[in-house]
Amino acid sequence: MLGNSVNVIPILKARYIGRPLLHSLTKNSFTGSVVGIYRDFCNILGNDGRMITIAISPIGKSPFSVLIEWQDSFTSILVKMNVRADQYGIKVGDAIFISLDNAKTWEPKMPQFPPTFRLKASSAELLFNSTKWFVPTFKNSSNNYMRDELIFGAKELQHALVNRSSIKRAVTFLAGLGPGLTPAGDDYLLGIMASLWLTKNTNFLHEIAWISSQKTTSLSAAYLMAGAKGEFAEYWHHLAKAILCQDPKILRKNISNFIQIGASSGRDALAGFSAHILKSKFSLNTVQN
Repeated sequence: MLGNSVNVIPILKARYIGRPLLHSLTKNSFTGSVVGIYRDFCNILGNDGRMITIAISPIGKSPFSVLIEWQDSFTSILVKMNVRADQYGIKVGDAIFISLDNAKTWEPKMPQFPPTFRLKASSAELLFNSTKWFVPTFKNSSNNYMRDELIFGAKELQHALVNRSSIKRAVTFLAGLGPGLTPAGDDYLLGIMASLWLTKNTNFLHEIAWISSQKTTSLSAAYLMAGAKGEFAEYWHHLAKAILCQDPKILRKNISNFIQIGASSGRDALAGFSAHILKSKFSLNTVQN
C-alpha cells in the first residue's frame, strides 16, 4: 500500500511500537491526519477514532505510540497533513515515512500487584505527600471555579469508590475538566484507574473510561480507554516497580520524575493514584520498616 511513495521522502526507522497499536494496524490499515505537533511528539487522529502518537525518545512508550530517533524535531510535519499507516509503516504527508519493519514491540499491559503485597510505612508516607495535590497545582489558577469542581469531583469519586456506590456523577464532574491535551480531571481519573488496575479492583475501569471519553480530548480519551484494559504508558510501569521495590530512595526519585510529566499531568495523575491506593487493602495493616 505504501511502498510506491517511500523513496521520495525521508525514511525513518521506528525503535519501538506499542503492541496494541501494531495489532490494530495489522488488523486494519489506518487513514487520518495530524492534529497536534509539539517539540517531542505529534498526535495523529484516525478517521475511525484511533490515535497514533509519534514520539522522540525522551517521551517514552505508550499503548498507541511509535518511538523514533530523530534530531530535527517535527519541523517538517504540519497540522492537517494526511496520514496513512499499516503494519509496515506510517506515511505522514510527503514529510516522512516511518518504517516499522524492525521496531521492537512494547507491551503496555501493566503487571498487577501480588495479593500478599503491602505498602511499607515509608512508601505510604511518600505517596501520601502526593495526595496534597489541590494547593500546589491550582493555588495560582485564576479559574477558581474549575479548581472547586476538581476538588469536589475528586472527593466525591473517592467516597463512591470506598462505598462502592455510583461513580457516574463524580466521573462526569472530572472528565474533561481543565485545559490542555490531557485535562487535570482526566489525569486524576487515569491515576485512579492505574491504582484500580494494580490492586485488581477492576469493576469500575470500563465505566470510568466510557463516561470520561465522551467528554474529553482525543488524546486523553485514548489514554483512558487503554487504561480500562490495563494498558498504561511506560512511566506508570516504572512507578509500579518502584512501589514494589519498597526502597524509599528509589520511590522518592521515581515520584520526583513522575511529577515532571507535562505541565501538571504527572502531579494530577499521581494525586489520584495515591489517594486511591492508600485506601486499598494494600495499605491496610501497613508493614513497619
